[in-house]
Amino acid sequence: MKREARKTHFSAHGIDYVLERKQVKNINLRVRQDGTVYVSAPPWVSQESVDRFVLSRSDWIEQKQSMLQRRSDLVPKAWNNGEQVFVWGEPLTIRLETSTSPRTTSCRQDGTSLVVVIPTSWQDNSQESVSHRQKLIATWLAQQLSEELPELFAHYEALMGVHASQIRLRTMKTRWGSCNVKTGAITLNTQLTSYPQCCLESVVVHELCHLLEPSHNQRFYAFMDQFYPSWREARKLLKEGAL
Repeated sequence: MKREARKTHFSAHGIDYVLERKQVKNINLRVRQDGTVYVSAPPWVSQESVDRFVLSRSDWIEQKQSMLQRRSDLVPKAWNNGEQVFVWGEPLTIRLETSTSPRTTSCRQDGTSLVVVIPTSWQDNSQESVSHRQKLIATWLAQQLSEELPELFAHYEALMGVHASQIRLRTMKTRWGSCNVKTGAITLNTQLTSYPQCCLESVVVHELCHLLEPSHNQRFYAFMDQFYPSWREARKLLKEGAL
């Protein structure tokens, strides 16, 4: 029978973390999307050694948690009046307007405002109303992204001599994009709409480069330098989660 892994909460000099003892070769550490610290370690490694390892990564942990917090700050909490959404790096303030028709919904940009037309039944802050508003605005944001893609892909596909067989949009937690090199399908994170357009352009080139070189090796980054020389600056914006 397979033994169940043990998970225990610990603190190393003020850094709270969850430790899981399992059959791994080394101590591993990651910061989850909610900012919590998760560590896995072999059963034979002492608790003192695990604490020292966690402490040695304290600067990285703080940077990662700060980045996640900044990204979280970009997302409205209730998708209500006065909250902001970011479109291509610029903030738009949500302005709700009501419609007497229960089926009339829409979003449009009006200067620095995002005008969101909703039924009167969606005005309160119940979980259901918040969910309706979030989905409506998310659909509009995804539309802004999809409208940018045809021209962008056409330009770089011609420049690079490659072709994406399919372009998909998804909300992803750990990736800005992905490429299936066997099928040629490329998936982009819908959250790219929040960042300056150079970030979207860089991710598109990154995934298209995988059709020329599947691995992240020297040849791959040579292609990135050739086709989008400022990719490092765009990656820094995405990595820091700052606008």
